[in-house]
Amino acid sequence: MNDIKIENFFVRDDEQFFPNNNQLPVIVYRQVFDTKSVSASKWEQLFQENNFGKSWRDGIFTYHHYHSTAHEALGCYGGHAQVRLGGDNEQVRKDIELNAGDCILIPTGVAHKNMGQDSEFGVVGAYDLDGKSYDMNYGKDAEERRKAEENMKKVQVPRMDPVVGRKNGGVIEFWQKNTHQNEILMTTDSTSLSEIQKTNVIDQLKRRVTFIKYKSNGHTYSRIYYVNLSEDAIHYQGSKRKSKHEACKIKDIDQIRRGFTTAVWKKYIDKRKITRDKAHLAFSILYDNNRHSLDLLADSENICLQWIQGLEYLIERYRSHVRTHHEITDRWLWSLFSQADRDQSGQLNRREVHQLLRLLNIELDEREIDQYFNQSNIRTSNYEELRNLDKDEFLLFYKFVSHRPELLKIICQYNGSTPEQIADTLFKYSILSKMPHSNPLEYPVDIASITCWKMKTKNISPQPEKPLTIASDNNFSSSSSNTKDKKNYLTIEQFKNFLQNEEHMKGITIDDCSKLIARFEPSSEGHKYEELGVDGLRLFLLHDEFCLMNPDKSRRVYHDMTRPITDYFIATSHNTYIRDSQVYGNCTPETFIHALRTGCRAVEMDCYDGDDMEPIVYHAKTLTKPITLREILLAIQTQAFAASPYPLFLNIENHCSYEQQGVMARLLKNIFKDHLLTEPLMNDSQVLPSPEDLKYKVIIRSRRYPKGKIPADPKSSRSNDETEPNPKNYHPDFAKLIIYAQIVSYTNINHTMSTQKCFHSISFKESKADDLIKAEPPEHLDLIKLTNKHLVRVYPGTIRQNSSNINPVTYWTYGVQMAALNYQANDDSMCLQDGFFSDNGGCGYLLKPPCLLSNNLLFDPKEIVHKRGKRLIIHIISGQHLAKEKNSNDDSDIVDPYIEINTYGIECDYTQQHTPCIRNNGLNPIWDCKFHIDVYCPELCLVKFEVRDDDHYHRSAFVGQACFPFTALQLGYRHIKLKAKDGDYIRGTLFVHIKIENL
Repeated sequence: MNDIKIENFFVRDDEQFFPNNNQLPVIVYRQVFDTKSVSASKWEQLFQENNFGKSWRDGIFTYHHYHSTAHEALGCYGGHAQVRLGGDNEQVRKDIELNAGDCILIPTGVAHKNMGQDSEFGVVGAYDLDGKSYDMNYGKDAEERRKAEENMKKVQVPRMDPVVGRKNGGVIEFWQKNTHQNEILMTTDSTSLSEIQKTNVIDQLKRRVTFIKYKSNGHTYSRIYYVNLSEDAIHYQGSKRKSKHEACKIKDIDQIRRGFTTAVWKKYIDKRKITRDKAHLAFSILYDNNRHSLDLLADSENICLQWIQGLEYLIERYRSHVRTHHEITDRWLWSLFSQADRDQSGQLNRREVHQLLRLLNIELDEREIDQYFNQSNIRTSNYEELRNLDKDEFLLFYKFVSHRPELLKIICQYNGSTPEQIADTLFKYSILSKMPHSNPLEYPVDIASITCWKMKTKNISPQPEKPLTIASDNNFSSSSSNTKDKKNYLTIEQFKNFLQNEEHMKGITIDDCSKLIARFEPSSEGHKYEELGVDGLRLFLLHDEFCLMNPDKSRRVYHDMTRPITDYFIATSHNTYIRDSQVYGNCTPETFIHALRTGCRAVEMDCYDGDDMEPIVYHAKTLTKPITLREILLAIQTQAFAASPYPLFLNIENHCSYEQQGVMARLLKNIFKDHLLTEPLMNDSQVLPSPEDLKYKVIIRSRRYPKGKIPADPKSSRSNDETEPNPKNYHPDFAKLIIYAQIVSYTNINHTMSTQKCFHSISFKESKADDLIKAEPPEHLDLIKLTNKHLVRVYPGTIRQNSSNINPVTYWTYGVQMAALNYQANDDSMCLQDGFFSDNGGCGYLLKPPCLLSNNLLFDPKEIVHKRGKRLIIHIISGQHLAKEKNSNDDSDIVDPYIEINTYGIECDYTQQHTPCIRNNGLNPIWDCKFHIDVYCPELCLVKFEVRDDDHYHRSAFVGQACFPFTALQLGYRHIKLKAKDGDYIRGTLFVHIKIENL
């Protein structure tokens, strides 16, 4: 045997389908045998010697499975494969590459599946002979998991390691001695790190290290890479000694892949420019919606693993945006400080602070800037240093200019104080206690005395102007008593009253409040006396659990998923394979990965004959560049159930010849295997199966042509889904795969309802669907009748060559299950789609409201239904960190923000309101505006907030947006996390109060 390299990492419980194993790490043994001498018989002999038997030779299943009664060893005797461990939950799963000579020991309970392999791949499987015979589990339901967890408790740690026997290492070291924390830096599991270990790992990434960069053009470069000080981007040093460049931002990273797993690596391997034995040194950073990859080769496996682990932690930290919003803000400020500190002195002078204020989108007069500057400059006694701010003082300066008086008002309302009465403790209580590196100074207790105290310390005469205090206007004042002992905090009882009365948390207890204070209050004084201050209240209200979207509806599947699939709205993509324009955009598999990761459950591809019997996908009669169907299906297979376990529809426009239809069928079967639906679940049913019945199934939606009919010309372009194909032979292997979504043509409602079966599906171009909706009553309700029995898809017309979108809400209100959108378009329709399908755990399926499930057709989207009506009262209070898009045409002026509030739904529920414009303040504008909006069908209503910048010429630029289902709004004081047009979160937030009344 060779010198074995051993890795280990944990695969945690996904808290849904797979128990995985929180106690025992997965162990990977690299290069146990060299690739030339390895054989299946050698693995069998080695396993038998080390008390692992019941062996077999084969591949690895391409679907998730796990064993609850035994630990499994897999020794690779040929080829290579990508193996996924832990299920498809992005927060849990781990992908590794298994090469000839490698072995993996999988603890009981850990799900695993084959993500792709070459033709030579094979493994020997064996099990600990001290255990029982191995069983098979598939993550089907709660009962299976319950039984599996009972079995797992009985499985013992093996006496011997399957590879090294009784020697130290492997089982002996990582399982029996349970010393995995000593080896934590050799794992890719960032979730198991302690805070100190996380800090150490990030420090390693900040140190410059040399990697070899492999580019898609065949060139390689030796470059020095590092994570910048603000920990929000990867930088590299160019060929010129002092040149520094940004490789990518942490927020733009989609995934980290270990080994040779990208198209770039494949090119180098195919051209024999790199050997597979270096896979353990390679990793790839996929970013910008998986459009680009940074493919790097490290000098050592330790460096490779450190970077993978550190980057995964930084990505996870960014993705927990709401939970760590204060950390994100502080990192952003440190980044701004570093940019402004041009001479790298660690300090900013007044001129640099002036310039930095423009980046903060706020305009102050000279007196205000000087006053805040002086109040912030507290830690030096040298007169020269009074003119500069260090990092901590700059953070304090920012706290002054970004003060949140609206939060003070809330505290005042519940503790009887006024803003004037709490100003004397604001400085000490909510600002200085948060300075990260402050020296233990004796701070003054009130803002009014700060200036005099500093001047005394620095031997400077006091300024004549009066120090600034907390602003108090008519809207943010209180009629409370003027007792002097009131503070800027809530006692635990006052906090409980606030939660019960304002946040509608009726069942909250004192013990619950104590835990919340311990969780969110940053000051030691607040912890000691169980009091919540201004910063604590801010952090509490910024947490995802307490923002506007109800987490019980966004984080879990709560709809009844056992009804026929026709009873659900389905997140649907149009021409998924195209990036950008319908005419000249590129075709790429990465668009499928992006759509599936966002919860899409129905994707589309147009298939044509390709060279060498390889079907291709492209948009005919355009300049789009084709791609092979195989590449697309392999990409889909890796992500099909990453975001949702519910069925995935492949809408295939079949323009292939008889022979290549057969190739299509074989590709579908070979790639999706057991996931592909190949036969009905039930016979002679009058309704379709449910999403629950079809979990983890891939369903083909296409025309199942009558015998002897398919499209005549495989090169012809699609005009619309309703065009009947011309006669020609068809391939039965492909036709047999079209089971529950057989596309048929539509003539009229009576013919369809009387002759078509439930498994027949109908597609409408938007113009045809609009004609049905515009018909005279009651014929305009035919579309609702149709969707009660059949799956209906509405797609954008051919005039939308720029990939613009239909308004999906219109079709949802008529029961259309599949309103197909161009996911590559960052427009209003995609914002509505994002908001609509954020409900029900983001699983891509939403149960239609009862009004659309009734056969009596009492519901009419064109009428007002007062019985169900609600009045939405929105109080727009304030905004924070509102900046123009980085691609804005005019980014020189300070933002002048205003907010548009739009509601969408049935015809009478379309409304638009807007706030006044706040001039020269994107940092902390206060609007204090109330709006009353009557909604008559809340179940189909969406509420969209959009922040725009006014430029004095009545033009406006986009700043940020957010969209929510009406029925998922939380009441009370809530923050709204804003998104960019591409759906990524930005720093900006809105602060609102929500109230709903019956009409």
